[in-house]
Amino acid sequence: MLKTISLEKKLLLVAGTLSLLFIALSTSYFLYVRNNVIEQRRCALEPRIKFIGSIITGYYQQYLDGELALLDAQSLAIERIHQINKNNDNYIFVFTDHYILLESINNSVLRYQNVKEIMDINGVKLYQLLHIEAVTRANGGYSRYYYYSNVNAIREEQEKISYTQYFSPWGWIYGEGVYINDVDASILNMLTSN
Repeated sequence: MLKTISLEKKLLLVAGTLSLLFIALSTSYFLYVRNNVIEQRRCALEPRIKFIGSIITGYYQQYLDGELALLDAQSLAIERIHQINKNNDNYIFVFTDHYILLESINNSVLRYQNVKEIMDINGVKLYQLLHIEAVTRANGGYSRYYYYSNVNAIREEQEKISYTQYFSPWGWIYGEGVYINDVDASILNMLTSN
């Protein structure tokens, strides 16, 4: 059959096949890089949250040692976390067992509000999910869900991965997350800048 096809059509067939192969390999490479970057960012959440845990524990120890009153220790811990959020463009959140949001740089209007019933577009109750992951896993846990992100001054729901831990003496859940779209944007920027 190939003998009856003209040379021009054979070349077009080869070019088309090579183009499809290039697209398949490029897509495969992009997905490979994307998965690696997501995994790196996911793994980077845990040490940052453990650092936040050490801050909370430090103020708790000052309370135990009688250096600070309980409310002062808690207020100072939240203020320190807030400063870390402001100074480093982080998104560390803290809420209580009663789902009162104590710190959230992106949701300051919800601060000191009950966030128990807040849901993502899939109907997942976000803070309940984060609470369960933090409380039921001894060393904290990861969660995937959708949450609001401000992209080009437009508020839209984006896929997010968060890592949360639980500080049982105060009944605090604290964590941080990364938006998947931020990962995609950084990969595209990396691939197109070379």
